[in-house]
Amino acid sequence: MDKLDGVVSQRVGYTGGDSENPTYGTVCGGDGHTEAVKIEFDPNVISYEQLLDTFWAEHNPSGYKPKVQYKSAIWPQNEAQEAAARASKKAIEDKYNKTLHTDIEPPKTWCVPEGSTFLSLFLAPTTPRI
Repeated sequence: MDKLDGVVSQRVGYTGGDSENPTYGTVCGGDGHTEAVKIEFDPNVISYEQLLDTFWAEHNPSGYKPKVQYKSAIWPQNEAQEAAARASKKAIEDKYNKTLHTDIEPPKTWCVPEGSTFLSLFLAPTTPRI
């Protein structure tokens, strides 16, 4: 998504869990956090709906539902984003007649990963994290 006009930044991290200071080890151990990418965007240039369209086009959450660390999820930051995320998910499910294994959850604390562990995960072409 970093190539889209209007995307200001992407940051890797953890979210979704309850502990305040997760580490790669605790996340791997199943502390409830998910490895994720936080996307900041300029809504005057690109809409949240356009970001969702890109998410669904580049991501296939219709099959296997892995452990929480790697799950497919969207954490909308407000009610409007939540409504848009739910509507876009339903539209894709209806279009392909498939259940999408993407959770849409209330936002939780964003945690910055320690060290450079995440860099290798983020740069690997087979590990999309949104």
